[in-house]
Amino acid sequence: MTSTFFFRTVGLPTMCLLSALTGCGGRAASTPEQSPADSAAMPDTAVNLVVSDTVTLSFAFMGDIMMGTTYPDSIHGSTLPANDGSNLFDDARTVTERVDIAGGNLEGSFLDGPGRRRPMRNPKTYFVFRMPTKYVSNLTDAGFDFVGIANNHINDFGHPGRTSTMHTLRDANLPVVGLKGICETAIIERKGLKIGVTQFGHGGNNLDVNNLAELKRVIEDLRSRADLVVVSFHGGAEGTAYLHVPHKAETYLGENRGNVERFAHTAIDLGADIVFGHGPHVPRAAELYKDRIIFYSLGNFCTPYRMGIAGATGYAPIAEVVVGSNGEFLSGKIHSLIQHRGIGPRFDKNNSAARLIRKLSEEDFPGSPLKIADDGTLSR
Repeated sequence: MTSTFFFRTVGLPTMCLLSALTGCGGRAASTPEQSPADSAAMPDTAVNLVVSDTVTLSFAFMGDIMMGTTYPDSIHGSTLPANDGSNLFDDARTVTERVDIAGGNLEGSFLDGPGRRRPMRNPKTYFVFRMPTKYVSNLTDAGFDFVGIANNHINDFGHPGRTSTMHTLRDANLPVVGLKGICETAIIERKGLKIGVTQFGHGGNNLDVNNLAELKRVIEDLRSRADLVVVSFHGGAEGTAYLHVPHKAETYLGENRGNVERFAHTAIDLGADIVFGHGPHVPRAAELYKDRIIFYSLGNFCTPYRMGIAGATGYAPIAEVVVGSNGEFLSGKIHSLIQHRGIGPRFDKNNSAARLIRKLSEEDFPGSPLKIADDGTLSR
């Protein structure tokens, strides 16, 4: 959908005008490896809005998006989806096009040239992602309104990769957030309200999920310019062994990945209205804190190649949320999708993601008033 947005210029003025979102592969792939036989073929249902005297805003949030990679392109065959990835979001767009604002985490660089990849501890894993720049159109066509790039893969191809990514998103008129001193925040206008967005991550050039003073600075700046504030974060350990929020700092591969509960609560204490996370590659619990909604991880969303999508790593929830003009949570729904190799996320008739998030929420935050129904409907 069309956005009116503004960038916060910090440090490097020529870079701060850059916009953002994420894209997908390039050349057509061979026949997909897996068919979505266990997916629902029909669109998911919309959220039932809570009647309010004030303006309400609807959001759709997603986790990691890496729509295929051109690196390396000769070891295991094609790692780019068919039709230039134009069908990856066929199911998701029924939600993302309907809401006022949709956004997620771009896990990798938009870069057409070879570039120089970052050093890898184990080159056989090839956890380095380079998406063709033309795939940004898949995001705009699906109705995305912003993207965060504060994550460990935005640096896969160094400065050329970061610069190409931001230019690609700017040219697509998509706000990008998350790089310290470069594109920290953006403001999107909807229904006469200004919504400030930002993203924190770990390592490199990112706004730091471990730096609460930095979080305070960014939120206070957004509160001075916006009516509502959305904070995204890339944090926590990775994999199915880390489904639970541990209520303490997490370390993974020797790196401090943050105390995500402390980060989220502090963000709301400082004035954020919605907080959503990603990074563990699996869904985690949701919580209602001071009438504000937190999603601790929305896992992988669109990672059709070179990333694991078995079991919970293949759950691809869309968190739809409706809030009042004061930021208070009103209603919502966790739309359950499952990823399919080379195809993308497709609706799941078994509501697996919603059921898992409900279970984790009840176990990790038993005192939260948030209720999650079998179909993913959110209420208090």
